[in-house]
Amino acid sequence: MTPREAHRRGAQLSIRLVNRDRSVCDKLAAVGVAGDWREPDTFRVAAVPLYNSYLDVYHFVQRFLAILQ
Repeated sequence: MTPREAHRRGAQLSIRLVNRDRSVCDKLAAVGVAGDWREPDTFRVAAVPLYNSYLDVYHFVQRFLAILQ
């Protein structure tokens, strides 16, 4: 969902999760990932350069992929 064009993007990443529900967001919150669920099928997360490091982003991806399996 996040636009491909750089000028249309903000700091947030919106990920459509077809055939998934809010439990994805809840499971991520349980492992320390702060995100936002938008009905019907979108998880939103933002990596903020002042607060998040490359390692934080890497850990998010690892946790996200593990929950989707």
